[in-house]
Amino acid sequence: MATLFDKFTLLVLSMLLFYYTAPETTLLHVLIFLSAIIFSCFCTCCNPDCLFLSQLPFKNRLLLISLWLILTGACLIQPDFALLLPLLFYEMTVSLKSYCYLPACLLPFLVLKNHPSSYPWMIVLLFLLTLLLSQKTKKLLLLKEDFRKMRDTSTEYNLLLQQTNQDLIEKQDHEIHIATLKERNRIAREIHDNVGHMLSRSILQTGALSAINRQENLKEPLCALTDTLSSAMNSVRESVHNLHDDSIDLKSAVSELISDFSDYQIFLDYDLESFTPASVKYCFLSILKEALSNIARHSNATRIFITLREHPSFHQLVIKDNGTNASYRNSGIGISNMQERVKNLKGNFSLSTDQGFQIFVTLPREAKSNTPQE
Repeated sequence: MATLFDKFTLLVLSMLLFYYTAPETTLLHVLIFLSAIIFSCFCTCCNPDCLFLSQLPFKNRLLLISLWLILTGACLIQPDFALLLPLLFYEMTVSLKSYCYLPACLLPFLVLKNHPSSYPWMIVLLFLLTLLLSQKTKKLLLLKEDFRKMRDTSTEYNLLLQQTNQDLIEKQDHEIHIATLKERNRIAREIHDNVGHMLSRSILQTGALSAINRQENLKEPLCALTDTLSSAMNSVRESVHNLHDDSIDLKSAVSELISDFSDYQIFLDYDLESFTPASVKYCFLSILKEALSNIARHSNATRIFITLREHPSFHQLVIKDNGTNASYRNSGIGISNMQERVKNLKGNFSLSTDQGFQIFVTLPREAKSNTPQE
């Protein structure tokens, strides 16, 4: 928009000067006016951002130079076209270095050599105004470009800051979750070691009292007391197991397990939600532990790929290595135990020896724990 305003200003001043030198309107006036509009439009299309000539594509550069040469030739052929030289000078000051466009100041004296000496100097005065307008416009465009870059950089930093804050929040939530699980595990141990043992001792004591009791009127109260203590012990045992099951963080347990196999390149792809049923946790951990032990004892693998992923209807575990010695894995107690665990949870278990050995396990999300309680 700034360049269009500059060119319109120069065109108006040039036409006023043309009217001053030739008051009568002729077909040549209209032709010169149309030529000025066409020249300005083509130059704007070739260089809309007011870049230096060396920064333009080759096609635009060639077309722009051709337009300059055509206008220069028209001025040499028909001196009346010299009033369009300010527009030519404007395009040159925008696209060329100062040492390249300054020689163009001699064009008015060369083209208008047969006219009064005041005419070339009027054109030169317009050249000075053209130089001021072009420099002002280039500075304005540079400021706009700097502002755009600053705005883009600020937006990028804001997005990066938001992502960093989100990562910090997720990390903080994960640490709080881990701390909560550890506290649950501590409470479960405290209940098991203290309350559980005291209840067990109380049950033994009431049993001993029942054995040595000889009074008929105390048998029924002692039996009721024993039943009450046994019921309390079962409730405590169930609560302890529930707390302990909930206190296991599967991702941390898997990471701790694979840290013992530092001789292998292990790639973990974990995509499970925070809450995973205890039955799934125990099954996956047992299978993973058995598979890693088999790889360490028998396989010549160097890389292990572990995937734990959650789908809408099932949980998935995939363990794959790049070993070539896979014949031992199709039988044995370890494989049977894995199959039995998956079968108890109504899941699917499959083995593959194509391009290394792979264990593929899927467990339905509605599976309930069949793990025996203590």
